Amino acid sequence: MFAHSQRIAPVAARVTRPRTHEKHRSMSKVPRKRELKVQASSTDDESAIWYSCVVIENNAASVDGSQRSLVVAVEDKQNDDAQHLRSSPGLVFNNGKVWTETFTKPGMYVKARFGRGDGGGDGVVDKLPVARSPYHVRYDSARLDSAKVEFLVDAGTHPAGLTAAKPGDVISVSKPLGSGFTNVLFAERSLEAAMKKNHALVLVARGTSGMASIRSILDWQPVLAYTDKHPVTVFYLANSQESSALLSLHDEWRSEGYKIIPVYGGVDDVDNAMFMIEQCLLTGALTAGGKPTILGKSPASCSVLLAGCQGDVASKLLHLFDSRGVSKENILTD
Repeated sequence: MFAHSQRIAPVAARVTRPRTHEKHRSMSKVPRKRELKVQASSTDDESAIWYSCVVIENNAASVDGSQRSLVVAVEDKQNDDAQHLRSSPGLVFNNGKVWTETFTKPGMYVKARFGRGDGGGDGVVDKLPVARSPYHVRYDSARLDSAKVEFLVDAGTHPAGLTAAKPGDVISVSKPLGSGFTNVLFAERSLEAAMKKNHALVLVARGTSGMASIRSILDWQPVLAYTDKHPVTVFYLANSQESSALLSLHDEWRSEGYKIIPVYGGVDDVDNAMFMIEQCLLTGALTAGGKPTILGKSPASCSVLLAGCQGDVASKLLHLFDSRGVSKENILTD
């Protein structure tokens, strides 16, 4: 079973949620308001503006406890004008929550800063993918002065300042950065564009960071609806079943229409991962119900999204999917 999880003590106040038929998985309640500050740098670089946030939970996200689910509350107070407009029915407006409104699509990330605890100053992580979709961030935090956000961190690759953070600890994050999943050579290519063209989607998540970016897609309402009529397949490259992140959610994702294919040993043994993926592509014929799998009816109408894949891994995946007929224009990265 999962390792013991740490949680902040429940507060007395309750947040009443409206009934909804949309698919979502709730996260724990945000703690009562704290004195948090946005610290602006003297430079013009918006990524250098730091938003303080409080750690709410640090839960085991894998059987062996090496993967952690870090839930934080980012200070994001709604301004007075937005609060006034909220009381006026029928109006569409920016709710004044700067951090939340900057988070627009799956695949975005933040920079994170934290105290190292060794007297050596702050530690910084340059790219920490946001693991929850824009839908969940808005739904859980729409009427609060903070945004609840979840990150996935790995004890083997991330610093202890994140993996061992305790409820109540304060860290800092930048605003959401990046453009989601894009193609550096073809700016018009994106996840949204692929869905408008009714493409089959193949998502490749390598390691914890890759799964964090892909998880933000799987929870995104437009993609959830997309699975009703289009194949969406996830290849998850992990070291082992015990160290796989969010293993308890895999069956739930399958019930929602996703095809989840774990490739164990795929993080370190790249060649074996390529072989396993290729075998799945070769057997991706029509299912008994007539619904295409993996590459869809035609590889030309398939988009591949790579998350956490760099260097040699990305190059080999690009070659593999290109050899199966997927256009390089339709291969996107986070």
